[in-house]
Amino acid sequence: MAKSDNANSQMELFIQGMNMTVPFNLDINGKSYICSEILRFLPGKRIVVKAAFSGKSYVIKLFSNAKKGKRELKRELEGYRLTLKANINLPQLEFVSDDVEEYSAIAYEFLELAQPFNNDESILTQYVEQLLDLVFALHSRGIYQSDFHLDNLLMLDKQLFLIDLASVKVEQENRPLSKQISLANLAMLIVQFIPKQQQILIDKLPDYFDKRGWVWNKVEQDTFEDYVHQAWLQRKKLYLKKCFRACTMTAYDKTFSQQTAFQRSFIDEVGPDFINNIDLLVEQGKLLKDGNSATVVKVTYAGKQLVIKRYNIKSFWHWLKRCYRPSRAAISWRNGNLLELMGVATPKTLGFIENRFGYFRMRAYLVCEYTKGQELQYVYERREPTEYELEQLNTIFTLLQNYQISHGDLKASNLLLDQEGLISLIDLDAMREHHNSMKLLKAAKKDKKRFMQNWKRLAVRKVFEELLN
Repeated sequence: MAKSDNANSQMELFIQGMNMTVPFNLDINGKSYICSEILRFLPGKRIVVKAAFSGKSYVIKLFSNAKKGKRELKRELEGYRLTLKANINLPQLEFVSDDVEEYSAIAYEFLELAQPFNNDESILTQYVEQLLDLVFALHSRGIYQSDFHLDNLLMLDKQLFLIDLASVKVEQENRPLSKQISLANLAMLIVQFIPKQQQILIDKLPDYFDKRGWVWNKVEQDTFEDYVHQAWLQRKKLYLKKCFRACTMTAYDKTFSQQTAFQRSFIDEVGPDFINNIDLLVEQGKLLKDGNSATVVKVTYAGKQLVIKRYNIKSFWHWLKRCYRPSRAAISWRNGNLLELMGVATPKTLGFIENRFGYFRMRAYLVCEYTKGQELQYVYERREPTEYELEQLNTIFTLLQNYQISHGDLKASNLLLDQEGLISLIDLDAMREHHNSMKLLKAAKKDKKRFMQNWKRLAVRKVFEELLN
């Protein structure tokens, strides 16, 4: 392949990204690598692939020079140098290519048996000391991972490896990181976990403080709590933005006539025809709810059991009232992702479709995984709640309050109990975040009142009165 043709091929990657059909060939430095998987994608800027050459596997990062790719490569190399000096486990650097006008590239060995650090309590319990040791090793050298999320940590042979080295920053090399930046960085790591798991890390912070020569007292704990709150706000903002733009996580598209966003893994499995056939699927699905404002059906598609909720337009005046506002499907998509981030159980929100005429919203659809469960009202008309169920309900109410959220329609039919005894929250289009404490208090009281209206049996009612008090 001629050099100009090769450059054009690479530039196609920055345009097509996750839509590229694998496998494909990638020519760098006179070698042709067979790309089998697209790992990450930032449209127009960066793409990361798994590739093989001569029996060896690599992770190759390509940076578009039109979007400051040479600067990004320089940052990656500097992050690698800094982290290597801190004796952190890293994948082996294999090659660098910066002699092409259109793009820059860097490759690491692909760690075949490595697994991402997942959001699992048993994993965190096993690795918590190693994780804080890694953070301490960085901070003691004056550096930190500014984009601390779980995909940037790999587990291999009971050891932790750090990746995404362009995000490694330095305050003052070879001098311990300042306390302010250290605490902010620790807080950013902690909010990658749900609240119950966060406590596992927080309980180990006295060890980190001791190594730094600091004292973990009440004042420090309160100060750190403020850092965690700010880190949560930042993480939430960035995460929810990803729900409405094309990225590794989200397959997003917006045209004059339609806006769609789906979990990329889901839409890759079912294919784009799922979106095109959405009305037919609703018509052929098993009816779960047939109301004026919404039609809910259960469907099986590509071997998956799904629930599709179609938000109907009841009249011209109803359309006029809603056409300028985000659709209830888009709101539910956002809220479902937010609850997942918070660790509140809810059926996995897979995506939404919003039909449009320019700026005007029309009919919309929400797609979720199907959860086989019974409504709480049906269950507790026949028996009392178990301790485990009460614990889950208490967690739901506590998390909603702590994160300043009201559900807006907390009737028992919007809480499902599945066969494993897990309670999940559904019907999220009325869910709201509150930035005013008085409005939050009023909305929380309304939620609790709506919840209590479900229970006619005196024994069950008393149990829930005690729970909510």
